[in-house]
Amino acid sequence: MRLESKNAKPGDEDEVRPEYDFSAGLRGVHAYRFSKLSSDEAFVNGYWQGNGFEVGGFSKRELHDHKTPDFRLSHSGSEVALCEVKSFQKDTWLDEQMQYSADGEVVGGFRPDPIFNRITNAIHTAYKQFESVNPDRKLLNFLFLVNHDSSAKPADLDRVLTGMEDPLHGCFDPTCMEFSEGRIREEKKKIDLYLWMDSVKPGQLAIRKMHFGDSSTQQRVCELLKIDPKRVKQIPPAA
Repeated sequence: MRLESKNAKPGDEDEVRPEYDFSAGLRGVHAYRFSKLSSDEAFVNGYWQGNGFEVGGFSKRELHDHKTPDFRLSHSGSEVALCEVKSFQKDTWLDEQMQYSADGEVVGGFRPDPIFNRITNAIHTAYKQFESVNPDRKLLNFLFLVNHDSSAKPADLDRVLTGMEDPLHGCFDPTCMEFSEGRIREEKKKIDLYLWMDSVKPGQLAIRKMHFGDSSTQQRVCELLKIDPKRVKQIPPAA
């Protein structure tokens, strides 16, 4: 799979890029069109409407018969895409151990990094939701990953999707192949665009990274979302 990422230099991932600020999603009634939305879904809903998309839901029958994505997206009168929002909250494993430990007790220890499992589970679940209502992929599939965990970084998405340590910057050590080549090996290619967002501060989200999961739909996505192709960098193949 050939993945593309937002053109970035080493260290850029920790910078806030105002042009991708999601805080505008709070303004007006657009962000609260659906009363049962989580706050992250409301931000994304407001973002789409603020950029000229019509955001719709699913019928009661569809909701009953299928595990659906969060939104249908229409533009210029035509349905064009589906959108699913997955949120990553702060990992409280160590905090909970400290809270319930006795004075002087040593807590913590080694364990697998949970963020890789969280990303993998999000991709797998989203794929199932897209597949249930868009099996022929006539519509584009967009997955928004909203991160509220300071220990998780945009580069973690690179690792899960490619299996490599830091392919964007030329580090092809196969550190996460069990995730990239596991159950999402084929599923990850059926999601046309991944967007990783960090919580900058209360009420503000910013896009840190974009990936195109399917190179055959990249131009279509760029045209629809008015993404400048010059801002897209191809992750090079492993040497």
